[in-house]
Amino acid sequence: MTSESTASRPLPGELDARLQGRVRSLDGLRGVAVLAVMLFHTASSPLSGGFLGVDVFFTLSGFLIAGILVRQWDQNGMIVLSVFWLRRARRLAPALLLLLTALATARLAIPQLDSSAWRMDILAALTYTTNWFQIVSGGDYFAQFGMRSPLMHTWSLAIEEQFYVLFAILIFVLVARLSRTRLVVVLCALAITSAIWMAWLGSHNPTWAYYGTWSRVQALLIGAALGILVQSWASIPARLRVAGRFLSFVGWTGAIGLLMIFVLPLDLAFMFRGGFALVALLTSATILGLLNAGAMDRLFSWRPLVALGVVSYGVYLWHWPVFEWLQSRDGATRSDEAWSFVVTIALASASFILVEKPIREGRFSNWPVRRQWLAYGLGSLAICLMVFLPARTHAIDPGLSWPPADEVPSRVFVGGDSTMLTLTKYFPAERYPDTVVSGYTPIGCGLMPGDFLQQGNAVKRDDCEQWPSEWADALTSQPPQVSVVGSLVWDLFDRSTPAGARGPGTPQFDAAFGDAFRRAAEQASKSGSVPTYVLSIPCMSARIDQEILNDPLRVERANTLIRQAIDGLPNVTFADLSSLTCREDGTAIVTRNGRVLRDDGVHWTSQGAEEVWSLLLNLMASDGVTRTAAR
Repeated sequence: MTSESTASRPLPGELDARLQGRVRSLDGLRGVAVLAVMLFHTASSPLSGGFLGVDVFFTLSGFLIAGILVRQWDQNGMIVLSVFWLRRARRLAPALLLLLTALATARLAIPQLDSSAWRMDILAALTYTTNWFQIVSGGDYFAQFGMRSPLMHTWSLAIEEQFYVLFAILIFVLVARLSRTRLVVVLCALAITSAIWMAWLGSHNPTWAYYGTWSRVQALLIGAALGILVQSWASIPARLRVAGRFLSFVGWTGAIGLLMIFVLPLDLAFMFRGGFALVALLTSATILGLLNAGAMDRLFSWRPLVALGVVSYGVYLWHWPVFEWLQSRDGATRSDEAWSFVVTIALASASFILVEKPIREGRFSNWPVRRQWLAYGLGSLAICLMVFLPARTHAIDPGLSWPPADEVPSRVFVGGDSTMLTLTKYFPAERYPDTVVSGYTPIGCGLMPGDFLQQGNAVKRDDCEQWPSEWADALTSQPPQVSVVGSLVWDLFDRSTPAGARGPGTPQFDAAFGDAFRRAAEQASKSGSVPTYVLSIPCMSARIDQEILNDPLRVERANTLIRQAIDGLPNVTFADLSSLTCREDGTAIVTRNGRVLRDDGVHWTSQGAEEVWSLLLNLMASDGVTRTAAR
């Protein structure tokens, strides 16, 4: 900008100089964002909306990246994409490669639930495709009960990286063809389109709405529009500019709005219908306030907050695996939560000092471009090789009681929800190699039709109502000698009806629940020709939706309904898991003799599945359901 434009600009604090250098208060905003995310992932957190710290990062990244690209054009008359992308790689790749190397090493050193553990998660993170991997695998950030990956959080990094590639190309194409005003209009139009797409997806496929690049890019585009607007401040007609005092008011409004939305309970339906765009706008307002040097800028420039912001990328990378490690145990304490913060910040600081900063500012940055890319390629290749090595798995506990192989059926059908998926996955195949276990066990689905209520929102999964046809195909293609049926999670939730919520004990719920389980038992047993065991709903110690899943009275009522539903059906047996999962007071047993049955309080680990299969196979043997005999 010229000296004349600088003199006419109403923003105090030498905006050009601030944008050219590192704005400490923006680091402070990063610190606030990563702190909100960490608190959200802590069980005792008061921040129900802390996950929106990710959207603060999105908006801030869009703001800074757009500013970098436009400034490069203004100074050089061109944008060198290869240079831009290499700088992004130097900024992001070293810390990520370090984390992935640590996890790949841990995968090999620590016995896993299965040999392929974390394999696809590491590869997805390495290729910045975690968000699409979550969509394909049916991941749900808010309601995923088990099998949680230590890299689940890298979905946001994937979206940012995809944005860096595509947005840089977009600016490269448009910056010379459009005025800055029109460029801002284009970005705003794209952001509005993204928000509309999210609103539509939110009512049809919440997982896609949350993880999809096009639905989440709205925050990055809003930040980018602001970045170009600020970089072009001098070209804005004087009559359209605002005074610094008004910008201060805008900034405080944004900051207070963010604080409120972090703390207040959130309606996800609202978030999908404009709530995420609102967070991006509040973040943009906060950024404007921080650029306008004043009290707000000084507050966010508080040294501890700035220090946290400087290492916030590493903190975000390390916090999820560390939190899963230190807080996943049964009965995690406040001390465990505090140590999670300490260990995370220590690892992130070490990564920044020993790896990230030397690579960005040391000799590595002066290497020839090809040599730098080769280094990243070799590092990625090494991680891939480690990932494809077989991991050590937990050995089957010899202390459990197991029937002889000739008393175990050779073909077992398993039907139900994701808890049954883990049961299928961890069948003791090493002990019974001639037994084939198959069936249909989708993630996020129960047996009952209709919308269920979760956190006050009606959730509809049309794909969940196809289980009868899927079961029929599985039962026909590979006729079983015995069937095992269970639906232990989603059928506990209240159902949404035109007359309001209906839960266990109401005629509408009880009738639908009983019909679903009776139909499942009849189909799995092929009208009595196949011995079938229907699992009871165990006592649970879930981390989320605790008021539903951990309610002993609700579980007891559901098991009563299951017993009533299958009563009188030929060749159908109720398999009671209470002795395995329930204490005398009705609370859940999560660990047994030092063995973790369910690391999330819901889904079976390999050790927990062994306990269940030991119980079931012995029950089958005592009933005469063997490889050669039918009951």
